[in-house]
Amino acid sequence: MIIGDIENKPTRLSILPAQCWTQVRLTYIADATTTPSTHLLRESPLRASSCLRTRMHESYVARRYTGTVKSLAFATTVILVCHSSLRANTAVLRNTHQQDAHMLTDFSTRTPDLGWFVVNDTVMGGRSEGEFAVRDEQLHFTGRTNTRGGGFSSIRSAALALDLSRHDGIRLRVRADGRRYSWQLRTSAQYYGRDIAYWADFETEAGEWQIIDIPFSRFVPKFRGTVLPGPSLNTGDITGMGLMIYDNRDGAFALQMDSVQTFIELTPFSLQSLQWKKRVLLLSAPDRDDPTLGKQLAAIVASRSAFAERDLVLVVLLGNGTSTADDKPFDAASADEIRDRTNIDPETFSVTLIGKDGSVKSSNQEYVPMEQIYALIDGMPMRRREMTER
Repeated sequence: MIIGDIENKPTRLSILPAQCWTQVRLTYIADATTTPSTHLLRESPLRASSCLRTRMHESYVARRYTGTVKSLAFATTVILVCHSSLRANTAVLRNTHQQDAHMLTDFSTRTPDLGWFVVNDTVMGGRSEGEFAVRDEQLHFTGRTNTRGGGFSSIRSAALALDLSRHDGIRLRVRADGRRYSWQLRTSAQYYGRDIAYWADFETEAGEWQIIDIPFSRFVPKFRGTVLPGPSLNTGDITGMGLMIYDNRDGAFALQMDSVQTFIELTPFSLQSLQWKKRVLLLSAPDRDDPTLGKQLAAIVASRSAFAERDLVLVVLLGNGTSTADDKPFDAASADEIRDRTNIDPETFSVTLIGKDGSVKSSNQEYVPMEQIYALIDGMPMRRREMTER
């Protein structure tokens, strides 16, 4: 597993839903000579064991010093780890979009500084003015646009390498002035050898805090403001991001932003979709920090080959948090339906084995060794036929 990259290269960051915990030793590196304020995390020789991907904790873990932390990832998977202890003024976001949002930055010392810098239309002879400042854990983007020239002002991040392919869009929390702004994403895609950007406009309400969700499907490729026919956005290859005002208006602008996140759209899930195809190991816990859940997940990681060999799918139900099926998050209504069908209490830990025929084979309210689960499966007539055929 790689976390970050080496000095003098962009930070390689991938955000993958995950729930298994594995120990990794990280070293914090600040390389101010090449990309100011870009923080790199590098893995030491301690090699991380791989784990089954299920669901990422809403709080990414980071330390700005050498130390042992918990990482959520496959070996050979590159991830971003950052702390997201949300502040009081983001409580609305926390309450309304609990576990489906993943923090990129909240402009505090607890999350990475993405190395923001200003790009105004003065680069092409324009007259607009713009600047930013980070204070009180908020980014303040202010200035004045002048359409007698380029008519834009923007800020951009330093070079990044983000894999957002398992996410569905960008979520911003902003308070602005009623003007139209654009969020930009950049990849390695080019137009006649020149870098292009992907734009998505959003409207603001003067003086009101807003949560802005921008699906990746809304981003349009542009070169110097001109819409291009392609290529489409590759969310697995995000090399930078930025904020721009370019609404063909003159005058002052002001925008405050206190978080940049990604989000995942939650979709329905039914156990019936797996009937006669897969067996289900159903883990339920009050939340993802439940110690027995962690112990059971670690046992699955340690026997992942045996788990896959028996056509098992891992489903995790959380009383407080987003539930997942084979790594994919699903909605609360589906989780409630599964609990009703299997008579599971969301406030207690449980392990339930469901056969390919859809019936419950065992149910326990305590940790179960995986050898015991595998032995039960191997004694089933369908499993014995599978072993003979294979």
